Amino acid sequence: MLNAETITTLLVLAFACCMPRLGARWLRAAERWLGRLARRRGLAIALVGALAFGGSAAVSLLGHLPAPSTQDEFSYLLAADTFASGGLTNPPHPMWVHFESMHIIHQPTYASKYPPGQGLALAAGQVLGGHPIVGVWLSMALACAALTWMLQAWLPPGWALLGGLLAVVRPGIFSYWAQSYWGGAVAALGGALVWGAVPRLMRRPRVRKALVLGLGLAILANSRPFEGLLASLPAAGALLLWMASKRRPALGVLIRQIVAPLLVVLALTAGAMAFYNLRVTGDPLRLPYQVHEATYNVAPIFPWQRPRHVSRHRHTVLGDFHMEMAFRYMQRRSIVGLFSAKRGQFRALWRFYLGLARSRCRW
Repeated sequence: MLNAETITTLLVLAFACCMPRLGARWLRAAERWLGRLARRRGLAIALVGALAFGGSAAVSLLGHLPAPSTQDEFSYLLAADTFASGGLTNPPHPMWVHFESMHIIHQPTYASKYPPGQGLALAAGQVLGGHPIVGVWLSMALACAALTWMLQAWLPPGWALLGGLLAVVRPGIFSYWAQSYWGGAVAALGGALVWGAVPRLMRRPRVRKALVLGLGLAILANSRPFEGLLASLPAAGALLLWMASKRRPALGVLIRQIVAPLLVVLALTAGAMAFYNLRVTGDPLRLPYQVHEATYNVAPIFPWQRPRHVSRHRHTVLGDFHMEMAFRYMQRRSIVGLFSAKRGQFRALWRFYLGLARSRCRW
């Protein structure tokens, strides 16, 4: 069954084939104007960021402010409230056994299980704009602007601007990244900074570029640690190969301009993460996520791990939720089940990046 977007695409293609010169004068004028704008790289980045912020804000305000509807969103909002109030975590409630829910921990402290990146973005919106949705708009604007900056390192200016504008439309305005509290833009921001800094460092090593690389790695580590690691390894490999090649500058330049500033940022990041873990879990090397999984989750994170033995859940809804996760895990252990799951993930990715634009497009 054809949806509205497919029909519109087919009509546009039909017009392009039947009347290829329709609107050519205006399109050429727009192309020249955008070409001049794209060559002013800083202005292009600012324009993309402003469009992403304004567009995502307009969709929310003209319709209605998004209301949290998934357990993940409520967990992130708990982190946002905690950070906005000036704390890193909360003391456990005396009657915490009656308030257990998904994706939060109650012992040794009361906190979200997730890394603090998305919670900090929402807290920034809560402090600066009075509502956590402002943090969603800000993070989306920064992500689209950073993506344009990244593309400028790999592509001609015109194509980089086009990529940034496409990101504004999809996913920068209509996707759940921009219209919910579930997140995605913060990790995208970190990845764009990493992949934009690496080619720039290869062309001309500078301390500020190494600091940007370190900032991108820090954002990934505190938003999507596993996915961030997978995204960072190819970038790190490319940088290391370049540093070992004959095209690299002198060793002293590499140490001063890249290695030393990068190590400083990573050391500060590791110290901050250890302090956060210490306050939340009592162990600088134990993540809140690990505490949650050990306490509640039956299904392991990775397919090669064995299911955990977890004591009986106190609440039926919690038990049902985690048993469903365990059932899905067991399904994926077979070839047919794994193929079915991957097919579903591929369809979700297709809908998210290329599918019909919806203000609450979810996975």
